[in-house]
Amino acid sequence: MPAGTLEPGETAEAGVLREAYEESGNDYPKTPLKNATSLPSSPDAIIIGGGISGTAAAFFLTQAGLKSTIIERLPALAALTTARSMESVRAQFVEPETLLMMRESITFYEDFAENIGLSDVDIGLHQAGYLFLTTEAAGAERFRQRVRRQHAFGLTDVVLLTGEQIRQRFPFVSEKVVAGTFRPGDGWLAAHEAAFGFARSSGAKVLTGTVVSGILQESGRVTGVETDQGRIAAPVVIVAAGPYSGNVASLAGLDLPLTIVRRHRVTIGQHPLIPQDAPMVIDGDTGAHWRPESPGAALAWAQAHEPPGEPLDDVRANPMFVFDVMEGVYRLCPFWLEVAESLKRDQVFLLAGQYTVTPDHKPIIGPHPELAGLYVSAGYNGHGIMAAPGAARLLADLVTGKVNDSGNPFGVARLSALAGDSENHELML
Repeated sequence: MPAGTLEPGETAEAGVLREAYEESGNDYPKTPLKNATSLPSSPDAIIIGGGISGTAAAFFLTQAGLKSTIIERLPALAALTTARSMESVRAQFVEPETLLMMRESITFYEDFAENIGLSDVDIGLHQAGYLFLTTEAAGAERFRQRVRRQHAFGLTDVVLLTGEQIRQRFPFVSEKVVAGTFRPGDGWLAAHEAAFGFARSSGAKVLTGTVVSGILQESGRVTGVETDQGRIAAPVVIVAAGPYSGNVASLAGLDLPLTIVRRHRVTIGQHPLIPQDAPMVIDGDTGAHWRPESPGAALAWAQAHEPPGEPLDDVRANPMFVFDVMEGVYRLCPFWLEVAESLKRDQVFLLAGQYTVTPDHKPIIGPHPELAGLYVSAGYNGHGIMAAPGAARLLADLVTGKVNDSGNPFGVARLSALAGDSENHELML
């Protein structure tokens, strides 16, 4: 559809939102929201950022009895990192706090429409599993240790497989693979539908195309925000602005140790050689990964050589990434070589976004100790989709005082001890 063309029955405002979302690489959600026509008066909380982290926060705040306002700088919700993600969910982590949060989120997604009270929302959850692979003896031992820890923390449906067992179940896997882990409950979903479902169900006022220019405070406490549309008073302000979260926190004179790195996603159109019943397949030695995306596939690789950068709305993609990721996934799934040799240009779609990375590769969730009433939900290290329900539930519990921040493993306070720590605590996918 040409730019500026409205669909039948579509308002001009809805057309602008749809086009903005489609430019990010996704279809506009089937259930768009109405933008607030005026500034809300004194909500209980203001959420800066309209991605899935922000909209999930709005939903769980509503469940806790609080009214919230979502402020999004772009013309549409979920049009930045949410729209550029691999949209995947997994519980296969090794740190217990992360594992438990991801398992909570997947459980929520499994009955999403019922949990948010909207029967017309379909997030297309595909629980085809996550399959980690290795060709190295050291990798097999690492997998054994991971599965042992996961079982100890209650994730007992993860299985350790030999190379032969893997090829019996997934015949497209290379003979070089010696071991793998698989959890059938992991998978992927339509992240944009989840984000809009959260927003709709929350009943939050939504202000898109609105820029926050200041965080108001008095006597060491948040009192609201200044926007290009005027001031909004609120006792709680939540920074959930993805890669822009550091910039937003700086409006209050605060620093967040966030590093912004470019990440790519390649989508392959319909191709008969791509098995549509495959799980998410990850090369555990390199990080290259792919999954079906009917009728083709989605491929990605969190390459270590990407330098830190500044947050951007439009991230310029490296056209060579298509060749890099094809070579990466071909290593353990040889059919990709034949796919690459037969692809046509109009079957390949390249998109780039950004990860927001913390020193220990765990998110920042909770109150900022230097400014009462300011909360952070950021730094998800590429795991924002899979963490959203569990993280937002924790955030709401912290805001309402149901949970004490002193026992919060994702709290801001831990960060002072991590300055300069570049240890890779968990493979970033």
